[in-house]
Amino acid sequence: MARRDAAGLPPTSYAVLGLLAVADLPMSAVELKTRAEFSLRFFYWAPAVSHIRKELTRLAELGLVTATEVPAPRVRRTLVHEITDAGRTVLRNWLDDLPDDEPVVLKDPVLLRVWLGAQGDPDRIVRLLDQHLERTHAAIDDLQWGRRRAREMGLDNVPRLRHSRAVGDYVLRRLYAEIANLTQLRDEITCRPTEPRPPTAGPPPLHEYDDDDDDDGDRDGASRSDEHTGTRG
Repeated sequence: MARRDAAGLPPTSYAVLGLLAVADLPMSAVELKTRAEFSLRFFYWAPAVSHIRKELTRLAELGLVTATEVPAPRVRRTLVHEITDAGRTVLRNWLDDLPDDEPVVLKDPVLLRVWLGAQGDPDRIVRLLDQHLERTHAAIDDLQWGRRRAREMGLDNVPRLRHSRAVGDYVLRRLYAEIANLTQLRDEITCRPTEPRPPTAGPPPLHEYDDDDDDDGDRDGASRSDEHTGTRG
């Protein structure tokens, strides 16, 4: 069960409030899900649309968000939500509350499977790590693409997005380090020699794409670029 704070809200409620606060515009549950996919999923979690709707209902009943019916292209109506002043106050109180018993948690289903690798097919575990390496490289590509789009849209110098940009930089550094760790893990379980990267060296530099190296700048269309707004630098 998710831990709840003194206000009786689980962390996902604050994630939803935070998405609305950063966006600072009315958003539907589907739009919030898309924002979460391009921001929260890299360091926390991207809840399902049904879960987001459940949280929005809870927050609306508490007066922390508004719920307004608007016409929609493919359905008769949809609900869009905005954070209220009371919602911002609750969010600020949660941010100011620094628990002294917050555990350091690493919850990785891939590592759980590797840990149990002796109980299954060793070759399957190696393939699992190879797939995870590919997904990690793809996540880096997504984040780098988002950084470029943010610069093109003039969002890289917006003061209110400084913290989200900093988290984006942190996630990139972590993903580069994850590639090094996964490679060493794969080498270790396959008994291959490996040269570990010195801990003091840190991850590789955060490279940037060349301007003429990304011909699919509109992959997924303009709607995807909009979803990066306010989420990453």
